[in-house]
Amino acid sequence: MAEKTTGRTTTTPWWRAGWVLPVVLLVLAVIFVLENRDLVSIRLLIPLVVMPQWAALTITLVIGVIVGLLLRRRRR
Repeated sequence: MAEKTTGRTTTTPWWRAGWVLPVVLLVLAVIFVLENRDLVSIRLLIPLVVMPQWAALTITLVIGVIVGLLLRRRRR
């Protein structure tokens, strides 16, 4: 059974559009970087690494995601 169309176009509300989540994540990422610009010293066994705090936190996040994905794959 075919549906009848009235010729009206439906518009997606601004808060449900596909661009809202990426924009919010971009704003949060910029705030994260601006708030964590201080240099930190990290000792990796012997060498001492100096980098911005946001970079150290991002690297830690990426490593954690990779470990989580590997452990998740192992359980399946």
